Amino acid sequence: MKSYWAIVKLTFRNALRSHIFQLLLLLLLLAVLVIPTTVSGDGTAGGFIRVSLLYSLSTVSTILALSSVWLGCHAMTQDIDNYQIHMVVTKPVSRIRIWLAKWTGVYLIHLLLLLVSSMAIYFIILYKYNQQGFPEKERQKIRSEVMVGRRVFLPEKTDYETISRQMVKEKIERLRAQGKDVDTSPAAQESMLKDARREAVTRDSELLHDQPREYVFRNLPVNLDKPLFLRYRPYVGKVASEGQRMTRSFWIAGVPRLPEKKDATNVFEQAKQGQGIEYYPQPLSEFPEQVMSGEFHEKTLPAQWKLIAPDQSVRFIYVNKDDSQEKQYFQPTDGPKLLVEVCGFFENYMRSVAVVALELLILTGIGCAFGGILTLPTAIFVAISYLLFGSFAIYMSNLDYVAGTADHLGQSIARLLLWIVIPLQGFEISGLVANGEIVELKYFWLLFKGYFLFRALPLFLLGMLLYRRRELGLVIRK
Repeated sequence: MKSYWAIVKLTFRNALRSHIFQLLLLLLLLAVLVIPTTVSGDGTAGGFIRVSLLYSLSTVSTILALSSVWLGCHAMTQDIDNYQIHMVVTKPVSRIRIWLAKWTGVYLIHLLLLLVSSMAIYFIILYKYNQQGFPEKERQKIRSEVMVGRRVFLPEKTDYETISRQMVKEKIERLRAQGKDVDTSPAAQESMLKDARREAVTRDSELLHDQPREYVFRNLPVNLDKPLFLRYRPYVGKVASEGQRMTRSFWIAGVPRLPEKKDATNVFEQAKQGQGIEYYPQPLSEFPEQVMSGEFHEKTLPAQWKLIAPDQSVRFIYVNKDDSQEKQYFQPTDGPKLLVEVCGFFENYMRSVAVVALELLILTGIGCAFGGILTLPTAIFVAISYLLFGSFAIYMSNLDYVAGTADHLGQSIARLLLWIVIPLQGFEISGLVANGEIVELKYFWLLFKGYFLFRALPLFLLGMLLYRRRELGLVIRK
């Protein structure tokens, strides 16, 4: 192990001499010191905390990600290009140990930088937050909505596939009833399904004036002694940030109650007992509230209301009360959410740092894997291309609307690529922390298992094997 740690220390020294690494280190220092001290948000306490966290964490993780890929490639190729590795391999040191030591050295540098910069961001944001004269009521709201870790529950999803197929079937039957010819070729069927899916999603996101819409949330803890938070963002006229205005809405919660038991006089009444849950309406406001469309709003639901039914569900009714009777919209990926406090802000913040640390561990290994078998420019190009393939693959696989053979083929290829490549979008958690949403430990385990164990580790083993078998005598620089 003495030789192992000697290579780690040498990797540390060589990294500090790299001009590119020094430039990235300077950018990291500016991001840590400048962003939290200059960003003010929208003038509110919530805007300050959210924007500062979002920009700071995103910038730091991006800079360290680029640095880890660069330095991983540089650490492996530098010794080969300078012929220093030729003297090292003549000693009783295996190439596998050299590879692992360089990986460890590059990762420890970035892990140290991540810890220092994340702690600096944390304390600078808290210091700036305490120095500003926000009202106590607004501070209390921030402590319960942003500076906390809350678990997110989404409403039941609509089965768009089944609905769209039913719509196509009804359309074909209607056309045939009118005596019209229907094109039943595969291309025509795909086109009709595409249009039907789009129409189904549009209908599901529309909230007509004065027409109640029910939302059901499931799998909540029954004996919860903490308040629930209902978070939503309505749009008016269109789902776009521009052109939004003040509107009105009305929320009604369903308070579950078990029906009173009565003496059963026959077998049928005995079977009915204990099967139904009655819901009593609990308005969340006395009158329809005026809210700004296109912005997030939250409502606090006290634990005393006991909204969680015995089947672990919570039900709400939303009513569009727009003064101009225009349609309102909830985005499918940005609809109503229920949030429950699970942990404090510092713990949730450190969970996000752990996710970034895992990302750097993988990126450093990718840089070392390609740097050990390729020249520096080629290694960087291949590593960046590998990561870009992952980003494009996750984008293509998540597309809701696909039509035609080419689109289906592209989506199939993207899903196959996801078994090999690593999409960096999975490590983007700064938005969760900025919104007070918890970074689940289960999510960290899924990232570790899916990206490190099943994708990155086989790539690292292949990189070590090829590095071990590489003919260093063929590397000649003129």
